[in-house]
Amino acid sequence: MDAETMHAQALDLYKAGSLKESVKEFEMARAMFVEQGDPAKAATVANDLGVVYYLLGRHADARQVLLEAQQVFEKHGDATGQARTIGNLAQLMNRAGDKDNAEKGYLRAADLFHQAGERGFEYDSYRALSQMQLQRGHWIEALAAYDRALAAKGGSGALRAFLQIPLRLLGVRQ
Repeated sequence: MDAETMHAQALDLYKAGSLKESVKEFEMARAMFVEQGDPAKAATVANDLGVVYYLLGRHADARQVLLEAQQVFEKHGDATGQARTIGNLAQLMNRAGDKDNAEKGYLRAADLFHQAGERGFEYDSYRALSQMQLQRGHWIEALAAYDRALAAKGGSGALRAFLQIPLRLLGVRQ
């Protein structure tokens, strides 16, 4: 079986909820891409593997493979890949209680998605940031992040106009 087929099979197992089984396939696909000298595809698989590790509670493993993938994406100038791994790392940090670094990660991911023209993922990053800020009691920051999410998605003009009122009153927007 080739690396592409193994990666596809791992994704199918993941989608079916067979997380432990998908780990083996992801790990083998990643190793095959490394052996073939294709670090970009190995990083893509590593990003997927990091998500599965996270879901299985293997947070240290998730962090390690996501950091490795992020470095490869950065080296190859892949803004979308880098943004995905940074967003996944931000989620991991958020759940681990490292809220300040999670916030930085969500902002960086949103910026990279914006650069890559990935408006849907940019929206998701700002929305996750907004939810985290709400949980922390940072209401104004959460409102501003949600406004950016709507802007990324081309959100409702009426809702965005309404959101601008408190932001302007507090000097966050002009």
